[in-house]
Amino acid sequence: MNEWTLIVPSGGTGTRMGADRPKQYLEIEQKPIIIHTLLALDVLFHQPRFIVSMETSWMEYLQHHLNLENLAARCNLVQGGIERYHSVKNALPLVATRWVGVHDAVRPFVSAATVLRIKDALAHAEAVIPTVPLRDSLRKLTPNGSAFVPRSAFVAVQTPQCFHTKTLLEAYQKPFDPNITDDASLVESAGIPVQTVLGNDENLKITTPLDFVLAQQLLANR
Repeated sequence: MNEWTLIVPSGGTGTRMGADRPKQYLEIEQKPIIIHTLLALDVLFHQPRFIVSMETSWMEYLQHHLNLENLAARCNLVQGGIERYHSVKNALPLVATRWVGVHDAVRPFVSAATVLRIKDALAHAEAVIPTVPLRDSLRKLTPNGSAFVPRSAFVAVQTPQCFHTKTLLEAYQKPFDPNITDDASLVESAGIPVQTVLGNDENLKITTPLDFVLAQQLLANR
C-alpha cells in the first residue's frame, strides 16, 4: 500500500493570468494544468492518493479529465476554502497515510531528484520543503526608501511541502492566521523545525501569462 497522500489546493481564481478561467484549468495539449501536475506527481510518488480542494463549480470538469487519465479511483474532490489554510484543512480528514504532501495545482514540473531528496530527508525530519537560491538582488522597503539585504540569507520556497501526517494534523489545530501563507510556516509556528532540500529551477508556479508560455515550451520538450 502506498503510504503517501498528496493534497492539491485548487481554489485559486488566477486573476494575474487575465484568462477566462482559473489558471489551473487552462489547457495545454488538451489537458488542464492541474492534470499535468497530478500526472507528474503520480509517477514521482508511485501512485499515491490525491485530494483536490476546489470550487464545486469545476468538479464535473475535473472529474471528466480524471476519468480520461485513470486517476479518478485515487482522487477525492472536496470543497475548497476561502484561503489555502481552509482548503488544506478541509482535505485533512481524508488523509489516512503515513506521509502527506501539499502541492500547488500549477506546478507540473517538480523533478524526480527533488522528490527523492524530500523522501530521504523525511527519514530524520518531520517537515521538509524544497527551495532554490534567489537570482535577483533584494532590497527591503523602509520609511526612507529601501535598504540592502544579503541575498544569500534567503531562498525561494517551492512545493511539494511534505510532512509526517501527524505533524501536519497537529499544526492544523492552530487557528487561521492571515500572516501564515504556507503549510511549512504553520508547522514551524507549532514548534516543529522545517528542513529544506534543494528544489529544481523548472518547478515554476504558473501564475502569469509569461509563465504559461514557458510551461507550454517545457511540456512540448518533455
